[in-house]
Amino acid sequence: MEKGIVVASYGTVHTETLKKTIEVIENNVKKKYGEKNFERAFTSKRVCHKLKTEKNYLVFNYEEALNALKNKGFNNIVTLSLHILDGVEYKKLNNKYGKISEPLLFVEEDYEKIVENEEFNDTKGNDAIIFVGHGSEDISDKSYEKLQKKYEKAGKNNIFIGTIEGKIQISDILEKLQNTDYKKILIKPFLIVAGKHAKKDIMSDTENSWKTILEKNGYTVETELVGMGEYQFIQEMFMKKLEKILYINKGEIYG
Repeated sequence: MEKGIVVASYGTVHTETLKKTIEVIENNVKKKYGEKNFERAFTSKRVCHKLKTEKNYLVFNYEEALNALKNKGFNNIVTLSLHILDGVEYKKLNNKYGKISEPLLFVEEDYEKIVENEEFNDTKGNDAIIFVGHGSEDISDKSYEKLQKKYEKAGKNNIFIGTIEGKIQISDILEKLQNTDYKKILIKPFLIVAGKHAKKDIMSDTENSWKTILEKNGYTVETELVGMGEYQFIQEMFMKKLEKILYINKGEIYG
């Protein structure tokens, strides 16, 4: 029996970054497993609503995507999650019809791949990198602290992990920087898509952005507006996670 596949992400209203990130992974899925098996889902109903009302751009929420595949005749539906953490949005996914893939950061190997990738961790001539993630009120927020420790264990002490809404705030990063000689900082989003949070909260010239706060504290700041989903190794990590749950489900071959 063939399986349906839902590719589920939080979503974004920024269609230009959507094409560079989520859509690339979706196209990889369709190319390998076929279009008839596939549906896109955004777990944020707010994003779905905003796309529909403001851009006349229709995207299924998760339940709608599941129902669409059921209506195509698929009773066994697996979900490829494009979430970073096992957090609030990930927990919206339902294994009623089939397996759900792990989020990006789940097993030790996931952390190691992030830490070891040279392109992702290239300082571009700067003294240090600050990766800024969303953060979560969920216990999964501890994943950021775990990743920081992995960087430190690897001897990459000039790479810092912070969050917009999680435990590790910019004040914590500034405290760490004060104990170094670093002056030139590269800020990068630790987000699958470089959308609203990346543009406004992290990299804008507004008073409370991470860029502005760092500059006010005497640092020279370079920004890189690239979502994690644009990196090929991240795309490959997600595809491996999909293959893993298909293998668990007897590895059926799609036509």
